[in-house]
Amino acid sequence: MTVVSTPTPSNSVTATPSRKSSSDVSSGAAAGIAIGCLLAGALIAFAALWFCRGRKKRSKGIEYEASSTALVPREKGFSAQATSVGSGSPGASPISRALPLPLEDKAITGEVSKISNSIKNHIQSYYHTGRVSSGVLDLDDIHAIGDDMPISAGTLSTLLGNTGTREIALRFCIAWVICTRIQTSATPSMSFLPAELAALSRNIGTTRPSSSGKLLSVLQWRVMTAQLMQSSYVRDPFTASDSRNGNIQAALAALENLLQPYADSRMDNQERRHNLEEILKRSALFAFTLFSQPSEFKFDWKNAQNVKSGELCIFPALVQVSDEAGQPVTPPRPFSEAVVRRLEA
Repeated sequence: MTVVSTPTPSNSVTATPSRKSSSDVSSGAAAGIAIGCLLAGALIAFAALWFCRGRKKRSKGIEYEASSTALVPREKGFSAQATSVGSGSPGASPISRALPLPLEDKAITGEVSKISNSIKNHIQSYYHTGRVSSGVLDLDDIHAIGDDMPISAGTLSTLLGNTGTREIALRFCIAWVICTRIQTSATPSMSFLPAELAALSRNIGTTRPSSSGKLLSVLQWRVMTAQLMQSSYVRDPFTASDSRNGNIQAALAALENLLQPYADSRMDNQERRHNLEEILKRSALFAFTLFSQPSEFKFDWKNAQNVKSGELCIFPALVQVSDEAGQPVTPPRPFSEAVVRRLEA
């Protein structure tokens, strides 16, 4: 029959090897592909690892280099900048950035007002305006409170002896003693600044810096010095070792010689003296405050308020004469008004 024929076994035999051969090639290719993928993956992973490690090393190097740049050149360049600290704007200087902020204007004006009012209250509370015997006051006692007063010793003696002008004359005497001693240019033997600062401040004040840059250096020195000395002269003031005590007691003694003849006998004398001493100590604290500011101040007895004939300035105006950049303030900027009284018989 034509259905069963001999080619059937031969076809099956030849078909079987051909299928086996095809299967072997596919397995080998698959294995090769797998090995190739593994090798490629390993190469990619190695390349990625090498790249990441390289970046990490470079970033560490950059970070170290940046930190070195931030520290070393600044340290090396500090002395060079210090020699010309006022050459740039205050904000650009490393020294300026380290300085404490200045007090607000109202803090300074408020303290001036408190001192002025304390003097007024002291005079009104502890002294009389009655008549006193002639010759009760020695002109030497007037000269002892200071030089270069806006009025003569003879005129002041007359004002003290007159019952109508005694109060303003007494207020002037205390204010003169205080304000001439709390300025940075005060004589060291009289200054209310600490003794270790008074001499330096006096020398700098008498030889005015020739440029705003030098003045800025002086102001920054004062601010830094005050900051370092706060523990001794602000937080715990007037201990037994406080160098201001001697000049405060000397000022108190000079004022006592002048004020004692007009003291009200009905008031406790020790209380009066203690109250006056506290005013002087408060003024000494304010002297340190002015010293610590990055601006220059002075007390103006004559010019700012245009004191007229027949008037007496009994407490001066505080004016700013240079700003925080060491530049002169023209005209001076008033921080407080002068107290001026008419001289009436």
